[in-house]
Amino acid sequence: MKALALNTIGQIKQAYKTKLSFKHALDECNFAYKVIVKDGLPEADEALPGNPKFAEDGVADCKTEASICEDGFSKGQSPLTSSNQRMEKISDIARAIVRMLL
Repeated sequence: MKALALNTIGQIKQAYKTKLSFKHALDECNFAYKVIVKDGLPEADEALPGNPKFAEDGVADCKTEASICEDGFSKGQSPLTSSNQRMEKISDIARAIVRMLL
């Protein structure tokens, strides 16, 4: 998940160069993916050994942030749709695994 989030941040940086009209939405995505890397994933990692419920919350936050990114664009306009969908799917899978530990 972290690798995907970091890769998406790289895609956002590239999109800034070619998609100037999407600057506001890209700003939202940049913030959202930094939240994933700095908050959601560390929360999940730290909580997993002791309290899986908090790990589930961290993983759920990752999906929410990816959705926020996608929703910042008009339908069909996002250059990040593939990455956002992958983050949502991976988050669902991770959340299901964490739930098995509850």
